[in-house]
Amino acid sequence: MLSDIKGIFFDLDGCIYRGKTPIPGVGDTIAYLKSKGLKIIYLTNNASRSQKEYVEHFKSMGLDAVESEFYTSGMATVEYMYKKYGAGHKVYVVGGSALKSLFKERGFIIVDEEHAKEADFVVSCFDPEFNFKRLEAACYAIQYGAKFIATNLDMVLPVEDGYRPGAGAMAAAISAATKVKPFLIGKPSKIIVEMALKYSGLKRDEALIVGDKVETDIIAAKRARMKSALVLTGVTKAEDLKRIPERYYPDIVLESVNDLEKLF
Repeated sequence: MLSDIKGIFFDLDGCIYRGKTPIPGVGDTIAYLKSKGLKIIYLTNNASRSQKEYVEHFKSMGLDAVESEFYTSGMATVEYMYKKYGAGHKVYVVGGSALKSLFKERGFIIVDEEHAKEADFVVSCFDPEFNFKRLEAACYAIQYGAKFIATNLDMVLPVEDGYRPGAGAMAAAISAATKVKPFLIGKPSKIIVEMALKYSGLKRDEALIVGDKVETDIIAAKRARMKSALVLTGVTKAEDLKRIPERYYPDIVLESVNDLEKLF
């Protein structure tokens, strides 16, 4: 089943680590997979960090990685918008500096709360400083005609002691106020997966998607017609397996990413 696999797309939160704590043994597993010649791509919905910041986050946990191994929903969103709409458009970002920098690098114009009504787009991602002022600005921008795009709609992020509200919670607040649903780029949309395939140089039958959430990781794999593996170290638990619809059931279920060593 996995004989054609040349690379693995790993989710991060709940798969490689929880918060600031790596899954036990994950560093050795990644090293083993690389020694087998597998290309590793960290395909994450979390757009709150840049590639450089993700490398630093890995180092803080004692894990090795290089910038090119990370592909975020922020990168996919900016690339998608650049190809579809072109540079020069004004964007109000509900999110941090990492996403704003990506837009600036591609020639988009970032507007602040004072000028949100001028925005052509509202783009939301995980924003730990989300507040009423930012919600209000996003609502005004959309009222005045801005298109609403979400890097991802993950409602929660797994951490050591439970869960934190995710980007989806912030997008939901905007949607509740405006009655406008965002256009989604990140998982479970196949858009981010297809862009990651192009980024990595892999074909869809050469990559395995590994993640902890059926609603995002596994459904994205199914929509992109790719093989999938579900790990039980994050959102989805063993007791949830019996409730997964057959059409969304993962090809493989693993206790953790460490079990991949038995398959390669």
